[in-house]
This record gives sequence, structure tokens and C-alpha cells, in this order.
Amino acid sequence: MNLRRVLAVLLAMMLSAFAASAQMVKASFGVTGGGMGTMLATDPAPVSPMFMSGYGGAFATISYGTNLGVRVGANYAMQGANYEVSKVPLKADQTYINVPVAFMYSPKSFFSLQAGFYQNILLSSALTEQGKSEVVITPDEGALKYNFGVMGGMCFNFGRFVFLDLKYNYGLSNSYVIYGNGFPSSFVTVGLGFNIVTTRKTAF
Repeated sequence: MNLRRVLAVLLAMMLSAFAASAQMVKASFGVTGGGMGTMLATDPAPVSPMFMSGYGGAFATISYGTNLGVRVGANYAMQGANYEVSKVPLKADQTYINVPVAFMYSPKSFFSLQAGFYQNILLSSALTEQGKSEVVITPDEGALKYNFGVMGGMCFNFGRFVFLDLKYNYGLSNSYVIYGNGFPSSFVTVGLGFNIVTTRKTAF
């Protein structure tokens, strides 16, 4: 077999392999929701180390081949913290539109590693003074309208339609201001996702 024929066979094999992988492009759309634990590093320190809340929303996942993908979501999320200033208990509550973007690597079909970034857009906020008489201040001037950060975690697939999502989110910008000092927040999320619609297309 001469060199020209060998090159032609190799080229045909490469194009065939690329076309086969191109048929593996998949798009999934669904809903997700779960619990969120917010840890806000502040001075004065929070009364409790974690404030439990929740989130829920929709997502879209684009997968290429069997190993790579990207997932973009839009969630309604609640965050907050408990404080004590001059022996007066304070409770800060915020609601956000949370937009996560996660790049996914799947060494196994049932397991994925995730890394990416997120942004939070403030919807509402309230500060509750829980002294002798409860006083609610809304909006809370300490809650910043926008914050962002990075995230990493794992995803476990239970069949084609259900997955468990675990993420740690670390703030790179301030999310709250106390006495003129800004502080970032970090939070963990544990949730379930449900793939409702799945489509497969070629890359071309």
C-alpha cells in the first residue's frame, strides 16, 4: 500500500471518528431545587455558623460526547445570616436570582465533576431586629445588589432523568456591608435535578 493510500485511509478514519463524536451532542432542559447553607464571614461574627435556606429554578445542559458538558441555570435563591449587635439579635434575609455556569467533566456516566462561576442579582432584602419588640427594616441597606464568585462540586446521575447536585460556592465580591465594611459570602448547595426534555443532534 503506497503512502498516498495510507494517508487516504487515515483521513477517512479520522473523519469517520469525528462524525461519530459529532452525533453525541445532546441538550437537556429541566428543573432543580434544594437546600442552601450560607456562611457569611463578618465581624461581629454570626450567632450561628450557617444559615439554612433554599433555591429552585431551571437549567439547560449541553453535552458533547460522553465526557464534556456545560450547564447554565437560573434559580430563585434565599440567603441570610443571624447576628447579635450590642446584645440585640439580628436576622438578615436576602432573595436573589442566582445564575450558575458549570463546566462538567464526566469520567463515568453516573458521575461528573463541575467547576465554574456564579452571579447573584438581589431581588429583596430585610433586616429584622429581634429585641423586646420585633422591627423589620426593608430593604436592608447592607445587602448589595450584585455579587459573584466561583464554584466547584460533583453531580451524581440516577438514570437519565434524575441527578443529585453538590456544590461549594466561594464569593469573590462583597455581598453584605456591616458598619461600612464589606464581606463576601460562601455557601453550599445540595439539590435534586430533573431532566424533562432531552434532544440529540449532530454538531453540523
